[in-house]
Amino acid sequence: MSQRQRKVDYWHDAPMPREQLVLFEETLESRIPDGHPVRVVDEILSRLDWAEWEAESHGRLGQPPIHPSVMCKVLLFAMIRRIRSCRQIEYNLRHSIDFIWLAAGRTIDHSTLSEFRRKHPKQLKNIYRQMVQLAIDLGVAKLAELCIDGSRVLANASRYKTLTAEKTERLLVTLGEQIDKAMAELDANDCMDELFDDGESSERLPSELQDLKARQEKLQAALEYLQDKDKYRKSRGKKSPAQLPITDQDSRVLPNKEGGFAPNYTPMVVTEIENGFIVGADVLIGAVEHTVMTTMLDTVECDFGERPETLMADAAYSAGQNLIAMESREQELLSPIIYEDAADSPARREDLTQPVAEQNLDRLPISAATKCFDMQAFIYVEQTDCFYCPAGKPLLRAETKIIQRLGGPVEQFIYRCSHCDDCTLAVRCRKNSASIRGRTVQRNGFESVRRRHHHRMQHPTAEARYKRRLYFGETPFAVLKSALDLRRFSVRGIAGVQQEWLWGCTAFNLKKLCGMWAGLRVKQVSVAN
Repeated sequence: MSQRQRKVDYWHDAPMPREQLVLFEETLESRIPDGHPVRVVDEILSRLDWAEWEAESHGRLGQPPIHPSVMCKVLLFAMIRRIRSCRQIEYNLRHSIDFIWLAAGRTIDHSTLSEFRRKHPKQLKNIYRQMVQLAIDLGVAKLAELCIDGSRVLANASRYKTLTAEKTERLLVTLGEQIDKAMAELDANDCMDELFDDGESSERLPSELQDLKARQEKLQAALEYLQDKDKYRKSRGKKSPAQLPITDQDSRVLPNKEGGFAPNYTPMVVTEIENGFIVGADVLIGAVEHTVMTTMLDTVECDFGERPETLMADAAYSAGQNLIAMESREQELLSPIIYEDAADSPARREDLTQPVAEQNLDRLPISAATKCFDMQAFIYVEQTDCFYCPAGKPLLRAETKIIQRLGGPVEQFIYRCSHCDDCTLAVRCRKNSASIRGRTVQRNGFESVRRRHHHRMQHPTAEARYKRRLYFGETPFAVLKSALDLRRFSVRGIAGVQQEWLWGCTAFNLKKLCGMWAGLRVKQVSVAN
């Protein structure tokens, strides 16, 4: 009777020693379970049409290239896995079984991945549209109601390397001296052309001088921008000079949500509120997101051939230009607006030519800045185009100004009272009651549309529907920054940044579709049966 041999080494033996040959080798397909996310990514992207991307290759010359669908699958799956570095992707393609399965054993160099990711903006846009259209066709995305919002993402630039108008002027002076010196040397060498002909055209500047001239043009453009920005900041009462990042001059120094200031871009998304798919994406220079609202709506309609009925946005988008545009387009805008309604004000009385009752004077709104009667104490009459003050005196239109705003020029109407000299309420109405100029109030050309929008937003159904914006409008940025690690762009320049943001939005939609794919597959099978 055999006895069990006592094990010499206490520790567990390796089931497959490294030097041992195996008789039955496992297949790559068997290493990935059926429900693995990489299989879902492969299945979804295999449904898309890659003909436009395939047309980029010649088809006969050179080494056979890797199919663009394989490159896209690898890059998008890496983003879903929170991997953005092309070197890390290259490592995973050699050592991670899910990446090896997805690329079918191909080892792709990091430079090839990086070059592919930076190029082909048109083809990437087409794949992005196809993925959104697939979600629409499957019934998990609808374009009737949309949300629009913007955020901040750090630029690939140093916070401490910036230009100001004063610094740029000094650099231009120094650069001008360098150019003058180079031109003097060029003139001195002209007499030697007959003896030493290098074959270069005499009308062509040397490469060193061309570089100096190009740099001078860029600095001059930066100086003009900074001077305009300084004027605008001065008109708003800000004393600190405007700054322009040196490393990435397309970015702008903007406040961070975490605190402080840094070079940033302003990425935008338009999301549908059925399941939160991103149906529109862009990146802007500066804090100007409210100026592209209708443009992004038109892009969504052009991309998918469906006209949205409702758009939800935060208070920054309820600018007068946007309100007028949405009314003319007959599209609904749900956006809160800061509007003081004087309907319940004690200044509202039956006969506006009569003064406000004595017992109601202390209830009139007071301006926090001047400590005098606020504009809401003055009632505007649209039929006669004038205001009436608390004393019952009219304020007629005295002047019209054109004010430049980010959204475009705005008409500003100024109304002045000519009965302030002997008014008993002058002390409470004007900061300097002895001034020879009467009290003025202002309104712009958007006052009527702002009032209409305010009344629409007061409706209970509008308030209830608008509450959905918080989740669908803000969630994409949280996922892109946290789950996909897109807190800082890795490239420079607006074109590259827009491309990188579109990759992120495509990965976001793919991640969302992957989470629904199992249920959609079951639904499709049940419908087919």
